[in-house]
Amino acid sequence: MAQLQARFFTEDTRYTVDDVPFSVPAASETADLSNIINKLLEAKNESHKYVEFDFLIKGQFLRTALVKHMETENIPTEEVVEIEYVEKYMAPQPEQCMFHDDWISSIAATEEWILTGSYDQTSRIWTVEGKPITTLAGHVDVVKDVAWVKKDGLSCLLLSASLDQTVLLWEWNVEKNTVKVLHRCRGHAGSVESLAVDGSRTKFCSGSWDTMLKIWSAVPTDEEDEMEMEEVADRPRKKQKTEHLGLTRTPLTTLSGHTGAVSSLLWSDTDEICSASWDHTIKVWDVETGGLKSTLTGSKVFNSISYSPLCRRLVSGSTDRHIRLWDPRTKDGSLVLLSLTSHTGWVTSVKWSPTHEHQLISGSLDNLVKIWDTRSCKAPLYDLAAHEDKVLCVEWTEAGLLLSGGADNKLYSYRCRANTSDIGA
Repeated sequence: MAQLQARFFTEDTRYTVDDVPFSVPAASETADLSNIINKLLEAKNESHKYVEFDFLIKGQFLRTALVKHMETENIPTEEVVEIEYVEKYMAPQPEQCMFHDDWISSIAATEEWILTGSYDQTSRIWTVEGKPITTLAGHVDVVKDVAWVKKDGLSCLLLSASLDQTVLLWEWNVEKNTVKVLHRCRGHAGSVESLAVDGSRTKFCSGSWDTMLKIWSAVPTDEEDEMEMEEVADRPRKKQKTEHLGLTRTPLTTLSGHTGAVSSLLWSDTDEICSASWDHTIKVWDVETGGLKSTLTGSKVFNSISYSPLCRRLVSGSTDRHIRLWDPRTKDGSLVLLSLTSHTGWVTSVKWSPTHEHQLISGSLDNLVKIWDTRSCKAPLYDLAAHEDKVLCVEWTEAGLLLSGGADNKLYSYRCRANTSDIGA
């Protein structure tokens, strides 16, 4: 049997082996190499317990026989091949299933709580163990997005955005478990699709079907902003009956430049916002000046974007089923760094892992949630097939909880075991 010369290395000091070339069968696959490493570790330490490993050659995961991978990647087989190994990322296990009365459009989670928005016109707060705490009912139409502003002592501020063209700023008294609307943010002329809160937790941005981005204060006051009188007179009747809910707030700034609905937003820096749109572009804005810094151009509608401060990359999900990686600071706005293709329906939601620079989660109209590692771009690490209908939103928390919501009215949570060897690998 043909042999190759390989040198194995790892950044995980618990699992280091001798830095010398070994002869390994050319047809070795991941399981075979894992056996080799475990035998070497056992020889060094009798009490070693078997660990499953994954292997990378030049930053790419090994997913075929060793020799086949090397031929595909044009790596010479007569030289010593450097193979990195990391503890295998184990499949997340479904933990809880929670229910709304209609489609679940959005999820925002902290270490303690989960906030969801639904087509049933409400938002709900749950414990991370899946127990319902309270329901926020203040909108007169579908809730499209939700966000936490901040936790302040015994109370929390949070946001909900709706098809009713408003954003509500809520106060939740954690101790008494009571909620009230502090401000009703008005100014959009279409469904409010997306929310993002800035790093100082004093401002937030909203994106709408009206193609506009608006920036608002997130600081509660006792004052009501003046609205144009004619606007009040023209307001549809069904909105007037909720007028007692919250003091009216108007935007600080409006950013215009998109020609289609703004589907997804995020603050990529203190004074920088990224927005994705149905106009096939992602725009990077300077909040201070209100000006446009750059435009990334795709070929299809963008549904969702997520930014990782760990790898400084933007990931997008589109209606053409592809997930793409971008450098938001690039001078070439059409340059896609990487494409991840496996979904068979629109990619509705993407989210980077907050603790791992290579991993992300995606949800799609194909009913699947997929976990990806950008070093293995040809196939996802895992498919999570819990939903019986379209997946509309996904979330990944610092504590390693994965969440997905869908058109089956279900919110699933999955626990992923963080590999200490892989954090920030």
